[in-house]
Amino acid sequence: MHCDLEYFQPEVKDWKFVSELSLPERSIFNWTRKAAKADEADISGGVKIIPNFPDRNGILQTAYDDLNKFFSECKIPSGGKYAIVTEMDRPASCDSFEMIISSDSCRIVAGNAEGVRRGIYHLEDLLLGTDGPFLRIGSERRSSWMKNRISRCFFGPIKRPPLNRDELLDDVDYYPEEYLNRLAHEGINGLWITIAFKDLCRTSFTPENGADAPRRLGKLRKTADKCLRYGIKTYIFCIEPAAWRDDDPVLIRHPELGGVREYDTVFFCPFSESSQKYLYESVYSIFKTVPNLGGMINVSHGECPTTCLSSISPTTDNTVDCPACSGKGSWKKLHSACLGSISPAAKNTVDCPICSGKEHWEILHSSISAMEKGMRDAAPEACLISWLYMPQPDKVADWVYEIPRHMPENVILPFNFESGGVEDQLGKPRTGGDYWLSYVGPSDRFKAMAENAFAAKVEVSAKIQVGCSHETATVPFVPVPGLLYRKYKKMRELGITSVMQCWYFGNYPGLMNKAAGILAFEDFAGTEKDFLARLAFSDWGSSAHEVVGAWELFAEGYSNYPLSNRFQYYGPMHDGIVWPLYLHPAGKPLAPTWQICFGTSGDAICECLDNHCLEEAVELCRAMSDKWSAGVKIMKNMRERFHDNPQRLKDIGLAEALGIQFESGYNVLRFYALREELSDALGKSRNEILDEMEAIVSEEIKRSARMIELCRHDSRLGFHSESEGYKYFSGKLEWRIGMLQSLLSDDFPRARACPLPVQSYENMPVYDCGRGAYEDCGAFKWKAFNDAQYLTIKIDCDGKGDPDQLFITAIFKNTPLMLLDLYRSGYVAFSDLGCSHHMSETSDGWSAEVKIPMRIGIKTARLNIIRKKTEGQETKITEWGGKPLNCRLLLGMYNPKETGLLVMSRCK
Repeated sequence: MHCDLEYFQPEVKDWKFVSELSLPERSIFNWTRKAAKADEADISGGVKIIPNFPDRNGILQTAYDDLNKFFSECKIPSGGKYAIVTEMDRPASCDSFEMIISSDSCRIVAGNAEGVRRGIYHLEDLLLGTDGPFLRIGSERRSSWMKNRISRCFFGPIKRPPLNRDELLDDVDYYPEEYLNRLAHEGINGLWITIAFKDLCRTSFTPENGADAPRRLGKLRKTADKCLRYGIKTYIFCIEPAAWRDDDPVLIRHPELGGVREYDTVFFCPFSESSQKYLYESVYSIFKTVPNLGGMINVSHGECPTTCLSSISPTTDNTVDCPACSGKGSWKKLHSACLGSISPAAKNTVDCPICSGKEHWEILHSSISAMEKGMRDAAPEACLISWLYMPQPDKVADWVYEIPRHMPENVILPFNFESGGVEDQLGKPRTGGDYWLSYVGPSDRFKAMAENAFAAKVEVSAKIQVGCSHETATVPFVPVPGLLYRKYKKMRELGITSVMQCWYFGNYPGLMNKAAGILAFEDFAGTEKDFLARLAFSDWGSSAHEVVGAWELFAEGYSNYPLSNRFQYYGPMHDGIVWPLYLHPAGKPLAPTWQICFGTSGDAICECLDNHCLEEAVELCRAMSDKWSAGVKIMKNMRERFHDNPQRLKDIGLAEALGIQFESGYNVLRFYALREELSDALGKSRNEILDEMEAIVSEEIKRSARMIELCRHDSRLGFHSESEGYKYFSGKLEWRIGMLQSLLSDDFPRARACPLPVQSYENMPVYDCGRGAYEDCGAFKWKAFNDAQYLTIKIDCDGKGDPDQLFITAIFKNTPLMLLDLYRSGYVAFSDLGCSHHMSETSDGWSAEVKIPMRIGIKTARLNIIRKKTEGQETKITEWGGKPLNCRLLLGMYNPKETGLLVMSRCK
């Protein structure tokens, strides 16, 4: 793993958008009317702000200051006759207020300070959304049905690779005043900061922990206090209780803190008295030291191992059709044949002496309740948010749906809004995992979880992505507020009252944050178009109707994004604009879209496919790009009208940049689809294909050049918050242009002169399915045969390792990469649900047989078989087809450059 072109990567000090976020955003007033109507109050003569609401701690001062600045910008004098009065009313829900407008005053009445704050911001929005300095006489009550709206700092450290920065250990201010002011205006009332118990909590069990805790806690307290001045609570984010390493001194001293053991990992068992005390002390110590925290967001299951419950996957129930095995409590006690008949994800019993006798929800309840008690005793107003991160597209087990019925009191349950969602694309149902903006949702999984929670009077939070998602996260936000409208409407119908609006990305202030903030108060009495028109007018004035038209085209186009997690994680929609193109197959892997340390993506395009074949991905991306481009045309036609409005010019540039990304991504897919055609083409058709590919390269040079211009005017473009760096930037775009120019000058002339197909199998091992003989690879031997229905691969392994893994890769032309991952212990994962398997123990080892459905017309396939066996401290890797790569998420050890050729038998 390396960072190619790392000498080009802009340094943190060169992230210009950081300094831009610390500057005030100028309000633009679309006031063209000079006279008030009969039912309007005229404030043009001047206003007088009368802060009658009691505010002992002064947390409303930032809102009053902003209101004064607002009137100064629109040149309405202070000290005038029109009174703007804030008043105390009986206690009401957070954010609620009443605004009473008469000819001589505007009264903002609320039961708490945050209601007043929202009333002040609403008054500003009313004036920005009108065509003159006038307020309609009357009264309105507004209350947020979405009470918790939690986001994150766009550029804050993620406490992970590549930079491993901890924001509580440096002196950087990640929350400039004007940045917080913008977030507050956009309805954000919570921000989360990553922590770990080992860094902050010196308990009676962990006296060696927290060496830098005073420094960290001091900065956390300072941050929490500062954010509260803008009505924003600070939440600590963690994945606790973290599982132990088997050699951890704490576990050695207190073995009762451990439960399930898997190799060098020991999961946290929450049922001992020591475990309960450790959890209580950890949380209590943090909230006692920093009492102004809003609460804690904890990933209680998923992402990283925590309690013994983490030792099992949430997907698929453990159903075994065997009278002897079907009732067994421990998965390791199953007959080996029965064990081989179930998916690894089906392991749904916990191999811990204590937890094995508990219901799954009891394990979670035990850990969460101890942490909730520690928090409540230290800070009664704080709340624990226990996130079940279950992003898998596959069906989840029945035990998952029981958890909401048994949550501890006062705990909020977040769940991924879209995970497991199904959408029809090109006439076929496609299923997606986590985080989608293009897919509205909710998934049936989320609805079932919410229904069970509400029946138990448990509050549910939706985990979504407001600004952008893994679909494309190299922009500050994707301007599709119509899709957000539909999500929030569904949330309100379901009774959702809290939302976690982002992961590390998707949180830049602007259109989408603003839309979400307004939607939190929306009653949805009007139409989507009504909402979009109101949203657009305050920024675009008389051009609002054109902008709404562009937004509608953006939403229509973006809805075609291929619903596929591999396409999100490895596809070209984030940074295809800097991908080189390979006319001759290079076998170079694709880089994860959320990382900058895997090099630049290569040409193994099948790695980004799972739910779609290459032709389907091309067609969907063409539809997405075409619609988006039509919207961009509308936006670009307005550029001259807004030549003196920097914010709107950036919005227009952002729309164009996304259009280029989508066009470029589509072209990358199309280029490699054509390359597949080229491998079988001869004569005239071969030259026609080369002409089309050459035209794509020429177009891509122009797109990269245009993106350089856009990047120079907008430092946000190309930045990916989770990668803590730029996926594309001027230097890398220039590098790509040079690569593509070399392709035109060198590779294409050679290809035209060569009469042979581009594809070459030189130096590749070949196996003929017709010969039926075993191929001996040392630690295993294998053979393959096929009929019209299935390709069957049988593998016999010598000896027994722990763990002992077979990793098989099969690639058929233009179809998704097929991965088969089998462990002797029973873990089995297939990327194609049409596959089946049988595993058995032998006297001197074990064997596996897999069946893969045959594709019509397929004559050859690319195959790789890897065995990874651990005996004691030694791990050995044996392979047929070539060496593996280091594991990549969803792709395992697959190495596109190291495969053999499988020749199919002819079938009658």
